[in-house]
Amino acid sequence: MNTIQQLKQNSHLPGPRANLELLYSFSKTATEDEIRECLALIRNDTENSPDEFVGMCGIVAYALYHQNDNKAAIDFITRYASHKSWRIREAVAIAVQELAKKDITATLINIANLKNGNGYEKRAAVAGLCEPELLKDKTIAVQVIYVLDEITQTLAHSDKLTDEEDALKKALGYGWSVAIVHAPAEGKKAFEKLLKKNSKHIKWIMKENLKKNRLIKTDAEWVGMMEGKLG
Repeated sequence: MNTIQQLKQNSHLPGPRANLELLYSFSKTATEDEIRECLALIRNDTENSPDEFVGMCGIVAYALYHQNDNKAAIDFITRYASHKSWRIREAVAIAVQELAKKDITATLINIANLKNGNGYEKRAAVAGLCEPELLKDKTIAVQVIYVLDEITQTLAHSDKLTDEEDALKKALGYGWSVAIVHAPAEGKKAFEKLLKKNSKHIKWIMKENLKKNRLIKTDAEWVGMMEGKLG
């Protein structure tokens, strides 16, 4: 049994949760040929299947294999950020995280296409960057707050959301709290400015973040004050 067959057999799909432990271990050791085989299985009709899992593995493995060329890696995986499959889209966010672990500064620069792209692409940037492990350096956390603010502004309307925008909104619904915890002064200042936006979507994002225990533990008094202002 070759490696790709092993990935399929141990994918845990169909099912509620893919075998992410296997995804991570494979992605760190995959060869170029194995990555190519994995990516070839990405189609529009593979949702909740072993092939879908193998495609996820290919995306993350590609990013790690090409991590020394951060921009090229991000540009390549961006093509999958709007895929029909939510797991394929999630693999892009995981890949961004893995690249950021290796070089967060380069990743922040090179996610421009994701940050300025459609809702799914923006969502990949948010989900990829809003990981506590990446934000231990306050300077980095502040830069991520700038990214979140810029992306959040794109939802400053009260029209019906597209599926892409809805996925982005959900990511922003927790991402702010992760960043604020690591740069409280700067994060709270940026977050407070969102109160000026007359948008039900931004209000929803704010309310969701204020529910997060990580934020309540950081400054319960401020959370209460913000909840009062939101009504």
